[in-house]
Amino acid sequence: MISITKKNNSDLFVYIAFGFLVAFITYTYVISELSNGYSDYSGHAYIYLPYFFSGSTLAEGFKAVPYCMWHLITLFFYKVLNIALDPSAAYTSCIFAVFSYGVGCFMIDKICKRYGAGYSAVRTAFLSTAFYIAQPLYFYWIGRGERFTGVYSPNPFHNPTLMCARGFSLLAFCLIVDIWGVQSSSEYKGLFFRTEKGLKKYYIYLAIVLFLSAMAKPTFAECFIPAVGIIMLVRLFKAIFKRKGKEYSKHFLNSFLCAVPTLLYIFLQFGAYFLLGGSYGSDDSRIIITRFGEVWSMYSDNIPLSMLLGMAFPIYMVLVDTRFFLKEDQGKLALTVYGIGFLQAMLLGESGGKLAHADFIWPMMSGMLLMYAVSLLRLISMEAGLNKVSDPLSELGSVSDQKSDLRKKIIVAGGWILFLSHVLCGVLFLK
Repeated sequence: MISITKKNNSDLFVYIAFGFLVAFITYTYVISELSNGYSDYSGHAYIYLPYFFSGSTLAEGFKAVPYCMWHLITLFFYKVLNIALDPSAAYTSCIFAVFSYGVGCFMIDKICKRYGAGYSAVRTAFLSTAFYIAQPLYFYWIGRGERFTGVYSPNPFHNPTLMCARGFSLLAFCLIVDIWGVQSSSEYKGLFFRTEKGLKKYYIYLAIVLFLSAMAKPTFAECFIPAVGIIMLVRLFKAIFKRKGKEYSKHFLNSFLCAVPTLLYIFLQFGAYFLLGGSYGSDDSRIIITRFGEVWSMYSDNIPLSMLLGMAFPIYMVLVDTRFFLKEDQGKLALTVYGIGFLQAMLLGESGGKLAHADFIWPMMSGMLLMYAVSLLRLISMEAGLNKVSDPLSELGSVSDQKSDLRKKIIVAGGWILFLSHVLCGVLFLK
């Protein structure tokens, strides 16, 4: 018992140490961004946050930024605790950074326990930190290599609100995966949560987490809710065909009810943003359907190359384990969320001068986040060598177990090299 307690204390120390590292990285980056008058941080801290300073302008503040979680917490530090504005903004971002880092540790630890990977606390914390700082691949000799324009990121550090939503997005993913597992089989024990006693509280958790993600930034919910709806509609039609529609329709209704508060809040946000003229002071801005790729092509001469640089690791994982991303809940959901976000990026925009703001590319970045998360979790399970449901190597064929093992090692090594290359680009970006 004493040795176990010491080990637990040692693990906790490791997680806290890496948490401080994440906070330090975030704090120094935010402070540096606030000195740039053209940065997103400067806009949110110096332009939109002052709208919330007095009751007479609170409605105007909500109109300008209806996704106001980051702003309200920064306001708490600034006005209630009387901390200077720049540190207040940095502290707020640190809170959400450490929260999302913790969710990453939680997800990696659960996958390790499920597949017997046996990762130490150091490796788990390191991978969660690496996942937090991973950025698109960057090669200086390629003309369009800017990380947050032509090539987009799963971790857009420059934007406080999307990074604020990061942890909630990952939690929503974990919840729906376990909810679907129980809906599919009463024998399902839960991958991320203990679902043996039923789903009622997890439906409530999902509703809360989705709502919080929309308060932070609605772009994740804008692609996550449609993706969940599409997948569940297909399953409902299949259940009806098998004469089990009545049973599955209850699952569908319960899941839909989880999304209702978030959908209502998003409609309120869109109303404030577009109908009431809150779209950055642009009274005539509205959502439009653009030519395919019109907005993205403003920032990239080669969209396929931009996609490859931004998604090299997930694309690799899809190619080596296609069946997982088409058949298994985790892979199918991540791929669908990314697909919906990609279509929004390629087809939607805002009229007038705001077309160049590329605001409908944010949902695609939320999809990128899930693709990176699922790809990393899948790589861990492949490394453990215990995944019998969808083994990509079985489709490659082999003449001996030795050759099969070698192929597996090459595939896993390739995945780690690509993932760590994204992390290295993140380190260089933050340097």
